[in-house]
Amino acid sequence: MQLSDVHGRTRFLNGCLARKVNALNPDVVCVTGDLVNRRADLPRVLAELGRIRCSRKYFVPGNWERETQQGLGKRLTTPEETAATLRAVSPVARVLLNQGEVITLGGRKVLIYGFDNSLEDLAAYRPPGEAAEVRVLLAHSPLIIGLLRREQVPFDLLLTGDTHGGQLRVLGFTRRDVQHWHVGAKTEAGGGVFVISRGLGTVKVPLRLGSPPEIVCADLWPAG
Repeated sequence: MQLSDVHGRTRFLNGCLARKVNALNPDVVCVTGDLVNRRADLPRVLAELGRIRCSRKYFVPGNWERETQQGLGKRLTTPEETAATLRAVSPVARVLLNQGEVITLGGRKVLIYGFDNSLEDLAAYRPPGEAAEVRVLLAHSPLIIGLLRREQVPFDLLLTGDTHGGQLRVLGFTRRDVQHWHVGAKTEAGGGVFVISRGLGTVKVPLRLGSPPEIVCADLWPAG
């Protein structure tokens, strides 16, 4: 299961986030960045994530882990503030900063690997030495796909967010800077599935139109 771009929102018309996730009983929960707009909201959001009953929770940071809202604008957080944010997340979910681990699911070895906000060069890609049958990659920004394609890094499932599906989308049109990105799942030429989640929260305006919040669920099945 993927949760992305929470931006402080944990309650919805059909229930709170933890209740929705727990009802689906996921084996793995992957959180792909942008937990809050205001640092003061972080304890509340982490408390909600802590109520998710899953022993395997992973987190990769987004741009809002290095930014915070200030007045009508935003500012970059200091390195100390960013480090404090990641420390606060770590008791709730394993923070992956260009790191990964191989776990066993359904008798198969699965690699869960997280890129740090999709901004690091692939020289930082350091998969564990243990072989895996399934490769799940996590990144906040879908821009990571350019590096993966260029360097021919194999994956079975790539989970990203950041775009909000445009957040405001009318007749299929949205902000110019994200219009070219797909929404949902797309199969790459090499066979891997590339997901861009609409996410859950909002920025700038507390409104979504034509791009409802979503929780992404993926079932991994053996080939054939």
